Amino acid sequence: MTQFDLTLFNQFLAQQSDNLRTTINHALQANQKSFQLSVADFSELAEERKQLFTEHHLVDFSWQNAQALAGFLAEEAIFYKSDFLEHLSVCQALFYYLRSYHPGHVTDQEILEAIEARYQKYQGDFEMLQGSFEDFPELEEDE
Repeated sequence: MTQFDLTLFNQFLAQQSDNLRTTINHALQANQKSFQLSVADFSELAEERKQLFTEHHLVDFSWQNAQALAGFLAEEAIFYKSDFLEHLSVCQALFYYLRSYHPGHVTDQEILEAIEARYQKYQGDFEMLQGSFEDFPELEEDE
């Protein structure tokens, strides 16, 4: 197989990520958060995302899922940027874990809704949130 030139694709994603950081910062501001994401913060999230792609053998051509995750987290009672970044990182990892577990069987929106619902149920407790998806990756938890 020939090597595919990713130059234009990478340039497109870089432009998209700048817009995403601005969009997330607007959401944070609209929800009266006292912090904003810097370019360095976003670069770290992008690097983690790239690593998740490698681990789960996935490709994502947009940042819409990250934007959706950041959007609902901006509405949560998170008071520090470090906590917000940690919550976003965990939710991003869960999203790509579930995307690889359900290849083509569920939509991204269904995965996002499941993450948000369980996040609410466990009030942002990472161990409970991650454990629930490891125990019940089918998106429908047994009660």
